[in-house]
Amino acid sequence: MPAFERDGVKALENSRHTYSLTPLHDVVRNWQLRVASAPAVDAYTDSGRDESGFVALEDVLGNRQ
Repeated sequence: MPAFERDGVKALENSRHTYSLTPLHDVVRNWQLRVASAPAVDAYTDSGRDESGFVALEDVLGNRQ
């Protein structure tokens, strides 16, 4: 989980400077959505469809910064 740790450390540092827990809440919320969508992504990948393109997660969830 290096990506989660990296995001968490960055949010924690941001929280220290702003005195707000919002960045930490945003990281947790973002990762909850990623984990919740993992089974759907696995099912799509296992279906054998050829997907040569992709959609960035930020395009789906919107910019949270």
